[in-house]
Amino acid sequence: MPEGEGAGARLARTIRAYWAVLRRHRVILFVTMALCLLAALLYILLSTPDYRATASVEVEDLPAGAAGTGTPRPTSDDTETVMQTELEVLRSRALAEEVARSLALVGTPTFFDGMGVSRPREGTVGLSQRQVEQERVVTLLRQNLEVELPGKSRVMRISFVSADPTLSARIANAYADSLIRSDLKRGFESGVQARRFLLGELDGARTDLSRAERELAVYAARSGGAPVEPDQSAQGDAARAKPAEPKFAPSEGSIESRLAQLNGFRAQAVSDRIAAQKRWESARRASAETLPEVLNNGAMQQLMTERAQARAALVEERQFRKDAHPEMREARARLAALDDQADEMANRIRASLKEQYDVAVHGEKQIGSEIAALERDAQAARGRDVQMGIYERSVDTYRMLHDSLLQRYRDMASQAGFQAGRIQPLDRAAVPARPFSPKVGETLLLAALGGLALGLLLVAARHIFDDAVTSADTLAERVGLPLLGAVPVTGDNPQPPEIFTPIARSLLLASTGGLPRSILVTSAQEGEGKSLTLNALALALAGLGKKVLVIDGDMRRPVQHALFRVAPGKGISEVLTGQAKPADAIIPTGVEGISLLPCGAVPPNPTELLATPALDTLLTSVRDDYDTILIDAPPILGLGDASLLGARAQANLLVVEWGRNHHGGLRASVERLRRAGGVIIGAILTKQQGRAFDYDYHRGG
Repeated sequence: MPEGEGAGARLARTIRAYWAVLRRHRVILFVTMALCLLAALLYILLSTPDYRATASVEVEDLPAGAAGTGTPRPTSDDTETVMQTELEVLRSRALAEEVARSLALVGTPTFFDGMGVSRPREGTVGLSQRQVEQERVVTLLRQNLEVELPGKSRVMRISFVSADPTLSARIANAYADSLIRSDLKRGFESGVQARRFLLGELDGARTDLSRAERELAVYAARSGGAPVEPDQSAQGDAARAKPAEPKFAPSEGSIESRLAQLNGFRAQAVSDRIAAQKRWESARRASAETLPEVLNNGAMQQLMTERAQARAALVEERQFRKDAHPEMREARARLAALDDQADEMANRIRASLKEQYDVAVHGEKQIGSEIAALERDAQAARGRDVQMGIYERSVDTYRMLHDSLLQRYRDMASQAGFQAGRIQPLDRAAVPARPFSPKVGETLLLAALGGLALGLLLVAARHIFDDAVTSADTLAERVGLPLLGAVPVTGDNPQPPEIFTPIARSLLLASTGGLPRSILVTSAQEGEGKSLTLNALALALAGLGKKVLVIDGDMRRPVQHALFRVAPGKGISEVLTGQAKPADAIIPTGVEGISLLPCGAVPPNPTELLATPALDTLLTSVRDDYDTILIDAPPILGLGDASLLGARAQANLLVVEWGRNHHGGLRASVERLRRAGGVIIGAILTKQQGRAFDYDYHRGG
């Protein structure tokens, strides 16, 4: 068979098996569902109808008309936090007390009648009757309040459940109104606190501004300047936003202009000093008569002309006169005088050049010292300007802070008293026309589903934990054995042989060789009718012409000799201990074709006796003399005798009492017998009650 078909066949077989289990236990399923439906119906009839009224409110991002509307819009996390906060406020005790006060619920019996509870009549230790009643009212309000946050919206649905529809609507609306009033109160109180805070900050800013202005004025007075006040009305906030600039207007004779002028003078003085130095250096190294200043001097030129004329006259006179001549001496004296005058004048001109150079150097140094002094003054002035700018910027900063706080305080003061809250009403709760609970359809549907689930659990538990056999189907499901036949209740009387004739005929087909040569008959527990079943089965086989040997292997409670009405003598215990031979212990039963090997003396420990090889020797010695050997074995549970006997028998037949073995005993017995090596060919159902077992043609192995 292909794999797909094999899986399909297994699935169909599994479905049929489950369906068979449900069909067999359908009474449990139907009774469970009926009981659950009945309980639901009683609950509906006995329950007090409850009415639920719902009001809704909207939670906004910011209160309408709130100051600072330019703040960023809250994120989704902030929104969720706000909604959860309002939810906790709704469920708070303080809001429940506010609702109780607004509706005057304490002291009136209407509320307790609507809630279906009794009103407290007396107080407790430490609490008065009114306090106990108020505590009860608050508890009932909080217990019956329902708040819903649908999805990600900003709408809150406030519901209240009670037995009085009018009371439910009143309380739901009261909760919505109290929540709105609470939000307005919190907003007003927070506004008052904010205004108080701003007022304190405004006083601090005003103090800081006065201190900064005073420091600016003191410094300006000490530095000899006067700060220039800006035109606040003309400049406005734009002027306040600009960085502070120096407030001193430079004059024409200020340090900067004077320094610039002196720098020009110093450049000219340096130029003059360089020119004078060059002239002086030239005059110091050259002859005085070759100096340009000397040559260009008018008096010097006249003197040199006169000296040249005197020299020429001297030369001319020397041609005619001797040096000793008075005129010659006079001419030489005159020339010497002119030379002295020329040298003196040249020296004076050179001295004037030196003096000019010294004057130029002195002038340059004087201008440099003045410039250095002015630079020191300029640096000090710049320091004063920087410090003045710091003071002025401090004044501007404190003025801007003061003006901003003042404007914010004015805005909050102007909005106080008429600012809308964060929570706005949407829908008012209407008086419900129909009760909210009990819900007949939903309750019955849940009861039916619950009954179905409980019934399925009971069926599964019974199927898993209950080994009771009532039909061939249950026998196959519990232990996987075929049912050879069913026997009605007969008490302790022998079973009618005609009932076992079909069972005996089925034993003829139990193996490929026909009737098994040895068959062990046992049961899971005592009292299931195994010995009576073996006795009747031996009679049915004898009626079919078979030669049968019955061995009473239940050496703890032997009964076969009593069922065959023979006197007990030597038996299997003597054969296994070697005290007798099998031929001497086997006795006739008075029924043609049936012989009996009774128990004999009851041994103290049958298990040790059955574990000896003598049992195999016994079965081998008598096997060829009979068509089959029926062995009556003790119950399987609690004893090891049945396992030892079952391992040596060719086939094992299990006797199962109808409706017994509720706690897994049958499965444990079959598993134990199979582990010992016994081959179970089927089971016989005894003490059957009711109609005969159903035969299902489709019941697969």
